[in-house]
Amino acid sequence: MSEEDQQHFLDVMMGGLANDDSSVGVYATRPEDYDIFSFYLEPLIREYHKIEGSTKQEHDWNIPVGEYVLTKIDPRLEKVSMRARVARNVKGFNLPPSMDKAERIKFENKMVEVFDSFGIPGKYHSLTPGHKNFISDKEADELRHKHFLFNDMTTDNHLTSSGVASDWPFGRGIWISTDETKMIWIGEEDQLRIISIVQGNDLGQVDKSLHDLLTGIEKSGLQFAEHQTYGVVTTCPTNMGTGKRQSILGKFPNITKQGTDEKKLKDLARSLGLQARGIGGEHSNMDKEGTADISPSARFGVTEAIVTKRLWEGLIKLYDLEKQAGEGGERQNCCIIQ
Repeated sequence: MSEEDQQHFLDVMMGGLANDDSSVGVYATRPEDYDIFSFYLEPLIREYHKIEGSTKQEHDWNIPVGEYVLTKIDPRLEKVSMRARVARNVKGFNLPPSMDKAERIKFENKMVEVFDSFGIPGKYHSLTPGHKNFISDKEADELRHKHFLFNDMTTDNHLTSSGVASDWPFGRGIWISTDETKMIWIGEEDQLRIISIVQGNDLGQVDKSLHDLLTGIEKSGLQFAEHQTYGVVTTCPTNMGTGKRQSILGKFPNITKQGTDEKKLKDLARSLGLQARGIGGEHSNMDKEGTADISPSARFGVTEAIVTKRLWEGLIKLYDLEKQAGEGGERQNCCIIQ
């Protein structure tokens, strides 16, 4: 291994070496890291994604509209915050941990050109000082309050130690469609986080919105980085495969005991192949109503269509458990009163 590759290898591991609470602790610095350091990354990827035998990532966006309707689970789920996102990095650029300030700004400017031409009405908001689309701290905080924009990355030790947060806030920003249902993060953990947000009850509508957005970007001429085995190339190996995360914001007051027992919901979700996070996503807390971000945990070895199907099937079981927890509480309270 060359001296340069030795340094890159250290950079790949730095996030974990600097943070004892890391669950994986690995951040790729370049797309080719997944081949050059396969002796280290392949066993990790296989263990995390529970890969047995030879598995190659496949893609499938054939996701039905009108089938995965949440009101079929519970009539009260009429207007739910549903979100789907994919992580993407672009060929020809280093991954965020090893991008320098100039490359970050170059990438941001490239994406501004894409936004000006890909045909979906919207506006880009830049955090880069001096950028023509620069927004103030107050405006940025307003977008964060709406759960649109990502937080100051320098407040996350994992992102700072791995180099992901370097040169903050240069090269960072968010494009938001005019109707505020489509968004693209620039310069977070991956170069692009492409997001669809729908207030409604049909998971298929979220996927359709996301796929339309993804297709629009590809038509601009950009080529996304992809690995021949692991699919979409992402900074963190946990997102390899589809790079897709699909979720809803659901309320589970009975399971969580009005938000005081988050662990119970997280454990139940995990047993169903789901992840339960706080109301603001990873590293955030649930509120007093037990509002949680629920998504399938699988990324690799499943298609985009299967991710949606697993979310639907998991929610059926989770809401049944929520109902049972409520009925149990009512019976218990009845006995106490007597």
